[in-house]
Amino acid sequence: MELEQVHGVIKGIPVMSFDQAAELTSFIKRQKLNNILELGFAHGVSSCYIAGILDEMQTGHLTTIDRESARNRKPNIESLLSKLKLSSYVTIYYEPTCYTWRLMKLIEQTPTPMFDLCYIDGAHNWFTDGFAFFLVDKLLVPGGWIIFDDINWTYNESPCFKNSETVQKMPSDERNTAQVRKIYELLVKTHPNYHNFIEKGDWGYAQKKDGISSQIIELKEIFSKDE
Repeated sequence: MELEQVHGVIKGIPVMSFDQAAELTSFIKRQKLNNILELGFAHGVSSCYIAGILDEMQTGHLTTIDRESARNRKPNIESLLSKLKLSSYVTIYYEPTCYTWRLMKLIEQTPTPMFDLCYIDGAHNWFTDGFAFFLVDKLLVPGGWIIFDDINWTYNESPCFKNSETVQKMPSDERNTAQVRKIYELLVKTHPNYHNFIEKGDWGYAQKKDGISSQIIELKEIFSKDE
């Protein structure tokens, strides 16, 4: 299904923008990625865009995970995927506490790495997503990619969270620190098995080394068509 067709159904629903969806579409097609993991889906907008890409390529599957509360969103991911007739491309998990628990189960069930892309747009904090990175690493195939959304996001600048009781009780440095960036800079970029780091807009990319060749993919070549 073409990007514009998906957009026609889900426009105006948060969170992924059309421009981000266009960039993701180009990246997935160019890198030939088809077994995708998503952490955090909210209403399911990004999930619909990804499912549309897979439908257009006629291959692949998306596994997406969020908290149980996402089930009650209006509209929710299931209703949007059904409306687009893309449900067959997506496996949805609702977790009572956190997606890291489902990641544990996936590692138990299939110890062999299986995903070639993980898109992380979930908790946005050091405690959850810092741990999630190491779990995702165990599930990511050599040569696979991770995209971190909102690398500069902070609780204190979030209209949805900054005035909440939970955030107000946080220490000042936790409220004002871009915690996803800390994960990207301190955990991902220092990890010996990752390279090809690039930032575009709110996204931070990282590629898992293939373990076979030391050849570095030219980042300009990867993204040149998007410039």
